[in-house]
Amino acid sequence: MSEETLKVLEMIKEGKITPEEGEKLLSAMGMDSEADAEAPKKAKHTMLRVRVDTTDPEKKDQVKVSINVPLALAKKAAGLIALIPNDARAELSAKGIDLSSIDIAELIGMFEDGLITEELVNVQAGDDEKGARVRIYVD
Repeated sequence: MSEETLKVLEMIKEGKITPEEGEKLLSAMGMDSEADAEAPKKAKHTMLRVRVDTTDPEKKDQVKVSINVPLALAKKAAGLIALIPNDARAELSAKGIDLSSIDIAELIGMFEDGLITEELVNVQAGDDEKGARVRIYVD
């Protein structure tokens, strides 16, 4: 426990400040609680990344795609779903896709907060000599 935390606790014990005032002091010092201080912080993710690599010895040009989308931009763009026309929504619904049940902003928030850390897509087609790999992930 830090010296500052001990001083605040001593002030509470002596009645110089209330427990609520002590909590505010600890919070202001960035020491909300010992558990918070010791808890590992999850990494904040900021980018949605799409990577596509292909290999084919018979072709001169190899396809390499690298797309980086800031999650903050993706979160703002999530509201664009509301602009999808009703007839298109009905067609998607008929195919079992209910756009109203998908909270894109919440999903992106989970990525940003590090709650979802595994790759979203990792597909390998073919082999090392001739094939393609697609990866979608956040970091």
